[in-house]
Amino acid sequence: MAKRNTQKSNDVHTQRRHTNGLLTVVLLLLCMAVIAAYVLNILKIARTPSASTEETLEIDTSNALRNDQYTIGNNPTDIQKEYFEGLTDALDTQDEIAVCDAVVRCFVSDFFTWTNKDGNYDVGGLEYIYGPKMSTFEQWSRYNFYEDFDLYLHQYGRNKLIEVDTITNEKETFQAPDFTIVEYDSEGNKIETTLKSYEVNVGWTYKDGAAEPDKFPTRARFYVVNHNGRWEIAEFYDLVSVEEWESTHGGSSGTE
Repeated sequence: MAKRNTQKSNDVHTQRRHTNGLLTVVLLLLCMAVIAAYVLNILKIARTPSASTEETLEIDTSNALRNDQYTIGNNPTDIQKEYFEGLTDALDTQDEIAVCDAVVRCFVSDFFTWTNKDGNYDVGGLEYIYGPKMSTFEQWSRYNFYEDFDLYLHQYGRNKLIEVDTITNEKETFQAPDFTIVEYDSEGNKIETTLKSYEVNVGWTYKDGAAEPDKFPTRARFYVVNHNGRWEIAEFYDLVSVEEWESTHGGSSGTE
């Protein structure tokens, strides 16, 4: 009887060792398969053709065009230069509507152009943003409109990036109700500043050949305010969304 029990015990241990051995082999095979898949994926990504074979963009910081209040951005396109010269002319006439129109054109032609940018950190048009909001707007832009810049540059190459071609007014620019800027001081106290403002509605096109241009904005409403004698963009909205809201609620507001 003792021998029989001993034999049974040996058979059980042998079976367990066999099962454990099989499990070990299976786990090793699974690990090897995972590692192999990981390596193959890395090789696939590394071998994927990339359109971005150009060297890093050489930044032109000479800023050759400037006037008493504004300075053109780095690496300006031809249309940016044209609109900046128009801004300088408008300042000479002291026509507020002409100045606000020109400020918006200068902003749109820079902010919505990627061909002359070096990375998603290189946000265009900051020169024309309301001063106290500039830093916040720059950070917002990096994680919104400029978020996919590096992806597009890598996949399509610089010559396939968007570049503003033409800008037109959707309707006549007019003086809007005074614009209220809401800010908070270091102690959390609310500060309201009321500024004279104009509403500017524009649409724009991109140059032919840009990758997926339909995915980018082409119309917007801007509120341009007089900040200590300098006209700056306080806010802007996608015009399609604005028109949908107005069709439901009627009218719009120029205040925050």
